[in-house]
Amino acid sequence: MKNIAFRIFIILIVSFLLFVYIFPWKNYNIKVPFSGQDYRLGLDLQWWIELDYKIDFDNARQEEWFDNAREKEIVEWLKTIVDKRVESLNINDSEINDASYGTEKHIIVQIPLKWNDTLENSKNIEVAKEAIWRVVKISFKERRKEITAKDIEERKKIAESALNEVKQGQLFSLVESKYKLNYENISSWVVNSLTQVIKAQDWLAENKLNEVKNIDWDDWYFIYKKRDDYSFNYIFIKKLPSEWKDAVDSKWRALNDKYFIKASVAFNNAAQPMVELTFNQEWAEIFGELSSRLIGQQMAIFVWWNLLTAPVINQAIYWWKAVITWRYTPDEAKKLAQDINTWVVPAPIYLTSEKTIDSKIGWEALEKLIYSGFAWFLLIFVFLVVFYRLSWLAAFFALVIYSIIVLAIVKMFWMVLTLASIAWLILSVWMAIDANILIFERIKAELREWKSIKESLKIWFKSSWSAIWDSNITGLLVAMILFIFGINMIKWFWAMLAIWIVVSLFTAMWVSRIFIAFLAETVKDKNLFIWFKE
Repeated sequence: MKNIAFRIFIILIVSFLLFVYIFPWKNYNIKVPFSGQDYRLGLDLQWWIELDYKIDFDNARQEEWFDNAREKEIVEWLKTIVDKRVESLNINDSEINDASYGTEKHIIVQIPLKWNDTLENSKNIEVAKEAIWRVVKISFKERRKEITAKDIEERKKIAESALNEVKQGQLFSLVESKYKLNYENISSWVVNSLTQVIKAQDWLAENKLNEVKNIDWDDWYFIYKKRDDYSFNYIFIKKLPSEWKDAVDSKWRALNDKYFIKASVAFNNAAQPMVELTFNQEWAEIFGELSSRLIGQQMAIFVWWNLLTAPVINQAIYWWKAVITWRYTPDEAKKLAQDINTWVVPAPIYLTSEKTIDSKIGWEALEKLIYSGFAWFLLIFVFLVVFYRLSWLAAFFALVIYSIIVLAIVKMFWMVLTLASIAWLILSVWMAIDANILIFERIKAELREWKSIKESLKIWFKSSWSAIWDSNITGLLVAMILFIFGINMIKWFWAMLAIWIVVSLFTAMWVSRIFIAFLAETVKDKNLFIWFKE
């Protein structure tokens, strides 16, 4: 008896400490030591920003293999890539969806924001935008021997094309992203200091230029658009191309990521890590022709307009692999390979709009959900009292402790609480009683056989465990699999299911058992202990 009382004392102390940990003291402006950080709320319970990205199919649609089925495949591919990029940033829960506007295809990204933390929100938004839209372009180039009039004219056409798109009403940010992604020697600038703006306004007034104008000035073409009274957006397009040009074969096929398959880490004879790029057979054909033409000359490898290496070709290479060598550590080589695999996309995406959305509807739904949860808990209480007499105390306390432990795990591991996962938590309280009902019904069956309460408890423990375990193991396996391989939007639903199963097993087989054993020692009347028909 003393041993059982001591265990109950320990359970109650631990439960009280966990309750102090899980209670949202900060909502009542109460500071409690060791209460931990706030709960991690999902998208539907927070303010969030919605980023709208247009998918650029212009180049893909020119290929022979392109059709509606391939377009759908590319959209799903891009959604998966964007989902992985957002998830890698560890910015709470997010949602990735696609949308169609006429002939245009878009990807809609919704990212939660924090309450009253403008600086952190701004940082998260910029980091997310940078990670989402970024596309790795792998290209192989040869050194340009001269800059021809055709090269200069081509640069002018690029500037005129960008200017026309702005004049036709395209979003300035969209034009900026598109041309920076697809062409070299292009940059952008926001004039936002008062001194810079005054100088820009004076210069514009003297030259009588419109709000959107192509400016031929020194070595650059400038395209600018007025943002407000104190700032301008600029796109800079250099008049001259770089010293490197695309390496093309006799059929004007360029070596680039069009033929890319994957990137992986390899090691040379000196055990130095390097990034190995694998391409298809057509790439090997192009590379063979180019390498035979460029013997004794350099061929540069560019990733996202950055020159990584420019080795001299000593002999013709008819092979479908290329190697990026540098003074990489194994971790750096692994990261570069992962970045290339993640960022090489079948079609680029450009940000077309962003807007902030509040969570008023979500909080109203949560309030109703909490009220229904309390009503649910009261219903369980009445059910236990009517059918199981004093034994309800053991089950009820076990369910309370179950709820506390689940919330403690959620808060401790900073798991996402969405409306769906909270609803599942409330529902799981009712479902968690299933194990207790199996216990009680087994005890009742033994009491009908004229066994004592203690004897019934011993038989229950030996025979009920396998039935309880078997009824939960499949659900646990399914939850684990769907959490690992499921999409980001619903994975926390399955995480809550897995936690519920594990914790309910623990409370049923250890917490309930101790409370029932305590009641068995205290209560001698069988019908007072648990109601049954003899």
